[in-house]
Amino acid sequence: MIITAIGIIKDWRDLNALEIVRHPWFISAFAAGSLAQLFKMLSNWKKTHRLDFSHLFMSGGMPSAHSALVTALSVAVGLTDGFNSPIAMIAVGFATITIADAVSLRRAAGKQAKLLNRIVERLNESAPFEAERLQERLGHKRREVLGGILFGIAVAVTVCGIWDFWK
Repeated sequence: MIITAIGIIKDWRDLNALEIVRHPWFISAFAAGSLAQLFKMLSNWKKTHRLDFSHLFMSGGMPSAHSALVTALSVAVGLTDGFNSPIAMIAVGFATITIADAVSLRRAAGKQAKLLNRIVERLNESAPFEAERLQERLGHKRREVLGGILFGIAVAVTVCGIWDFWK
């Protein structure tokens, strides 16, 4: 398998991983996802007056970082290669699956975790029951996903606009 992969690579310079960082697709997706998580951390800081860096890695909340990232990627690909290109269609398909997962499957898993936590609390009232508390905030509400989508569009348009300006 490794020999096959090495045979495909004609020149070791093709393995320059830093090339991906120099593309507006990556910059848009990375910036949208990172800034959405940063926004969640800062909005929590505004509410609690405590800076909690764990919010940079938490699921759920406004805006959806997953939705922002995949939307920014799709829009950046569309803006640079055309929205009717095959790669743009792949990016939109990837975004659709990710967004649908955030709204439905992960949200349902969060509701189940909440119910299981309540069951464990009730069991603990009558007899000690050892169980780790499950994370309840896994998915997103529709408005959080919509916020992520709009944020991702804004980031991609900004990055691609700056990118074209500096070319």
